[in-house]
Amino acid sequence: MSDCIRILFVDDEAQMLTALGRVFRGKRYETHTANSGAEGIDLIKSHKFDVIISDMRMPEMDGAAFLAQTITLTPDSRRILLTGYSDQESTIRAINEGQVHQYMTKPWDNEELKQTVEKEFAAKQELSKSDPNSEDQSILKQQVESVASELANTRVFADLAKDELLKQYNTTIKMISNMLSQRISTPWEMDNNVVNHSVAMAKLIKLDNKNITEIRNAARLYQIGKMLFPDAILGKTLNEMNSDERAMYDNFPSTGADMLAPLSTLDFAANIIRYQNENMDGSGMPDGLKGKEIPLGSRILRIVVDFQQLIHGQQFTQSLSFMDALEYMGKYISIKYDPVLLQLYTRFIQRLIKRDNVPQDKLKHVEELEAGLITTRDVITETGILLVAKGTTLTETLISKLNLYQQRSAAQIAVFVKPQEEPEEESETN
Repeated sequence: MSDCIRILFVDDEAQMLTALGRVFRGKRYETHTANSGAEGIDLIKSHKFDVIISDMRMPEMDGAAFLAQTITLTPDSRRILLTGYSDQESTIRAINEGQVHQYMTKPWDNEELKQTVEKEFAAKQELSKSDPNSEDQSILKQQVESVASELANTRVFADLAKDELLKQYNTTIKMISNMLSQRISTPWEMDNNVVNHSVAMAKLIKLDNKNITEIRNAARLYQIGKMLFPDAILGKTLNEMNSDERAMYDNFPSTGADMLAPLSTLDFAANIIRYQNENMDGSGMPDGLKGKEIPLGSRILRIVVDFQQLIHGQQFTQSLSFMDALEYMGKYISIKYDPVLLQLYTRFIQRLIKRDNVPQDKLKHVEELEAGLITTRDVITETGILLVAKGTTLTETLISKLNLYQQRSAAQIAVFVKPQEEPEEESETN
């Protein structure tokens, strides 16, 4: 008996057929493709197939109707349905009418699909060894297929219920996160970056999907303890708070973790939130954990949140540039921040700067300015007066005017600048 598995792929999308073909390359597989149910029926009439894999959603004849027609044409073939999460009723119909042996959700996992095909081929081989004329074998086969159909129905309902619960769970977390953003009034970009950068860090150190999900949840809810803050504190940066306000602020991670305690599904995320302000040297809050005693997710969150607070003006009255924020955080390596994670995050930010063409600017006070530097942001007074426009090359005269304004207003002026780019030298040709 041949060990070559003959497979028919049926899908109205050419790129899906190509993708399936790539999965089953090699002498082990003989593959044929059809871009409609009708074309698939024609191929079945002229070829024998061990396994038929069909997409559910196709025009004119969907996967359930197509597979139902294949039963009489090729009863021994094993049938696999590719379906989306939203195709609940259609999937159940295909199991009942098309005698589907397996179904897989899209996008599929290549290895899982190959294993499924191998398993179905082995099942077909085993059934072919039985005497086709044996009445007992025929009855047994019908009973097995009936039970398999019932189990498949149970499985599809369980899977769909699980998917629906997961969607509701994620939607609830997003809804709470949106409520936090409105109450606490942090910039949307900052909240978005906290989540995306935390997940990126988790992926860079190759954590598994479960840990990545928990870190994502913690990043979405890390400020939940601030929901109980009075409005007066919410409008202040860290260096503007008095001692009582700072004490309340320092307790918000523990408060947030306690608020999540009734939700057992968020235990892991709550633990990350509780210890987000611990320091590597043991001087942090709330329990003075040190080094690797601090959960990995908490160490990631601490770095990402602090960086975002620095560049969005949440720690100091004046926001810092990307480079200044990294330089500032570098002073606390191994004190506040995990050295390995901070170095990794620094490289991550540097790549973003290059990719998004973010100016590598520096924040300087007026007395530090030099002629030739270029402003990277508008210089605006506290009353909204534009002093210097973005992109201006500073001169000695302009710097003197800024110095004079600062002396008269008694308000310190800070300017974001970058060095003037040197023109590229023309290469000499011989």
